Amino acid sequence: MPAVKKRAPSLKWQMAGLALTCWLVPVVLVLCVMGWYVSDSLGQRSADHLADQFQVNVRMSMERLDGAVRSSRRASYDGMLDGYRPGEDIWPRRYASTYNYLVRQYQGDQQFSMAAFWFIEDPEQMRCGICNTNAGGSYQALSAFWRKDFPALQELAGRLDTYVAFYESGGHLYLVRNMMDHRFQAMGVLVLELDRSYYFDNLTVLPWAESVRLELGEGAALAVKGEAPSAGELGLDPNHSGIWWGDTPGPSAVYQRMNGPDYALSALATVDTDYLLGQSSGYKALLLGMALFLLPLLFFVFWFFNRKISRPIQAMTDGAIAIEEGALGYQMSYTANSREFQYLTDSFNHMSGQLQSQFDHIYQEELALRDARIKALQSHINPHFLNNTLEIINWESRMNGDAKVSKMIESLSTVLDAAIDRDKRPEVRLAEEMTYVSAYLYIIDQRFGRRLSVNVDIPDALMDCMVPRLILQPVIENAVEHGIGPGGSGTITLRGRREGNLLLLDTENDGGLSAEDEAHIARLLAPEYDAAREPSGNLGISNVNQRLRILYGPPSGLTITRGEGSQVIARITIVLEPGKGGSNPSSYPSSDTLSPKLGR
Repeated sequence: MPAVKKRAPSLKWQMAGLALTCWLVPVVLVLCVMGWYVSDSLGQRSADHLADQFQVNVRMSMERLDGAVRSSRRASYDGMLDGYRPGEDIWPRRYASTYNYLVRQYQGDQQFSMAAFWFIEDPEQMRCGICNTNAGGSYQALSAFWRKDFPALQELAGRLDTYVAFYESGGHLYLVRNMMDHRFQAMGVLVLELDRSYYFDNLTVLPWAESVRLELGEGAALAVKGEAPSAGELGLDPNHSGIWWGDTPGPSAVYQRMNGPDYALSALATVDTDYLLGQSSGYKALLLGMALFLLPLLFFVFWFFNRKISRPIQAMTDGAIAIEEGALGYQMSYTANSREFQYLTDSFNHMSGQLQSQFDHIYQEELALRDARIKALQSHINPHFLNNTLEIINWESRMNGDAKVSKMIESLSTVLDAAIDRDKRPEVRLAEEMTYVSAYLYIIDQRFGRRLSVNVDIPDALMDCMVPRLILQPVIENAVEHGIGPGGSGTITLRGRREGNLLLLDTENDGGLSAEDEAHIARLLAPEYDAAREPSGNLGISNVNQRLRILYGPPSGLTITRGEGSQVIARITIVLEPGKGGSNPSSYPSSDTLSPKLGR
């Protein structure tokens, strides 16, 4: 079973695959890489910018907190506890001085909304406090402080020694420090409630911060804006600063750590990741626009190739299929819109028309050939019948003792056998060809008698050369007809020789050659000569020339030229193939088979 040939894909789809593979995919990949690079670069730059801004705002808040710490220390240097001795009943006097100091020092300071002080000796009785209404303080808040936050702050102060601490409770942020005497013994505790808006408004107004969280030591963790997670919840090291990238979409974080003289400030702000990448939206839009622009461009390229290349080729393919299926002479009606395909279309239609014309011509020739073969089969009856009849006449002549008539009949029979060609051999040995020549010349000799002299000069070594059947008879006949005029005489000489791979057979006569004859011969032997327009009587030498050129190719053929004096030389040139020449003298016809008047 023959293998099924795999059908190749259409040019249109190959072109589409090529455009997608070699053009669209790389371009889209480049755009994606560029988009990722630009987005990542701009996002990182945006995050670094926000981190720098956040660091500046945190530092501003820390500087204000440092100011609050310095204000808390001022009481130690202002002599607030000068002259105080534990156990002395001087509270009424010290109350007035402490209260007045708190009013004078903190009530007008916008940093603090409340200030409170108590003596460690008797904190329940020996305490006082003030509120700053301009910073959001109130006596109700002061009363709530003594009631709710005082115990926790009292415990915190017991662990502080000389340090300061921050404490957050219910949205209130307190600064706590111990007041030391000249022996560095804690005598009292100063608590300052910080006005959060003063210290942290610069962090709440950040437009990109979704939430802000601060941590001032262990006791003060406050949400300045929104509900921000702690650094620990995000798996971050609170002792470092940096940027934490979350999922997209989702929150990311900027965190900052700063160390003061008595405390450390950790700040964390969450920000939407899309906001960090928001500055790259313009570039994203540009890249997206470029990617979208590729689609109509790709469509245009595909449309162009389909219209300019694929359609014309498909039209030609359809035409070829139509011709293959038998529609000879098929004409393409497609109008190409390019010079190259228009030329191909016109050439296709022209070749298709020529194919139809040639097919019709060949068909007519086949019909004529068929008729000719039928006639040839019918005509075979007559030569066979004629041969048989000649054989009967030959026997009658012999029985009557007429050897001359018998010899003529035998010669005529030999010529007829050569013409019938029962074996259908296109080539024969030169020896066999000379047998036909001898028979023909015998008949001619009986016709012309002493007026015709024939000489043969062909070496025996050439007799095995292969030549076309009956190639010499038309040339000799032409020499006889033109070499002997009415009532005249003439001499015909047959010569043969070999030059390299060429066999040269010359037929010479002394009949002369006029200019008109030369022109007529040149026309008959021209390569473009059309034998169909010539009367049958003039076909002999033209047929010989064409047969030789068809069988052997140039330089084989027939030439007729002038010789010395009135000599006319008709030369047959045959290109010998290797192995088709040789000598076998024993197989050549003897001189007895030739006419007695033929010279050897």
